[in-house]
Amino acid sequence: MIVLEDVWVNLGDFQLRGITLSVDRGEYFIVMGPSGAGKTILLKTILGIYRPWRGRVVIDGVDVTNYPPERRGLSYVPQNYGLFPHMTVEDNIAFGLKIRGYSKHEIKRRVREIADVLGISHLLHRKPKTLSGGEQQRVALARALVVEPKAILLDEPLSALDYRTRRELQVFLRNLHTRLRFTAIHVTHDFTEAIMLGSRVAFMISGEVVQCSSVKELVLSPRRRDLAELLGLVNVLEGKVIACEGDTALIDVSGVVIRAKTLYNVVTGTRVLLVINPSDVEILESRVTSPVNVVSCRVEDIIWQVNYYEVTVKTDNLVMRVYIPNRQFERLGIRRGCTVYVKVPEDYIRVVPV
Repeated sequence: MIVLEDVWVNLGDFQLRGITLSVDRGEYFIVMGPSGAGKTILLKTILGIYRPWRGRVVIDGVDVTNYPPERRGLSYVPQNYGLFPHMTVEDNIAFGLKIRGYSKHEIKRRVREIADVLGISHLLHRKPKTLSGGEQQRVALARALVVEPKAILLDEPLSALDYRTRRELQVFLRNLHTRLRFTAIHVTHDFTEAIMLGSRVAFMISGEVVQCSSVKELVLSPRRRDLAELLGLVNVLEGKVIACEGDTALIDVSGVVIRAKTLYNVVTGTRVLLVINPSDVEILESRVTSPVNVVSCRVEDIIWQVNYYEVTVKTDNLVMRVYIPNRQFERLGIRRGCTVYVKVPEDYIRVVPV
């Protein structure tokens, strides 16, 4: 287990501030955030390259805050892979074992074993410059895993790859982790990557972890508006609770009253965010008799997205996006400038106190 307790790191014009989190043994843990949030600095603090002026780093119950990197038992895969260009793939993988003093027989056995697991045995005689990006990434992973570290730290390891190769390696990493159950802390900008690989995610903004939760909870219940916007959640509305009825709240959003289920204890007067998936918003074929959560809107914009249409609808004060499957869009006959009736099902709205 890796634990950070109220960790502060001062690098002059940038600080990590009060980082507290834990990563369980065998967990694939994701760190996300915009550029400049401090994600790489966080990894390097765990590695021991940066030392906190306050707080502790604990690995497997041992306070390693003042330990140098070589005593922490961790492996690091940087964004550029960090392979030695003058060495063969075999020598690159073996490097960590050699400096740890393993015998030639043990080194050969371990290198062959990890190469088989990662499917790169046929590359052992090659030099890194002759490999594709995906092959280099597998070699970097082999070098990190062969020493059997307490955890492997990956700093945007797939960001330089083309879409197809990145997707293939995401699947490969997921399957590899399922097989080997190594502990990983993985920095990424790619939300699809986070969903595919991670059990939990820490989202950083300006040197702080603003939310640490399951990936699903991060998407469905972001705790801050700026976080929701950075996640690309397009329907994030701010409103005020005007009435509560059990687990249901009536919320005034720019003059439009919306009824929603709430998992949080909210009271009248509370400011809240409403997070609404564009796929859960309905455009009705005709006006319904029940006005609950049905809003008359005009169509502002229409964008074709291959499998669906992204339709922007607007009232005088409210803007939402709706994803409509191709067939339904054609049946509805929607055009820019026309009036439509939009329904937001109350069970599909996430209400988050501000």
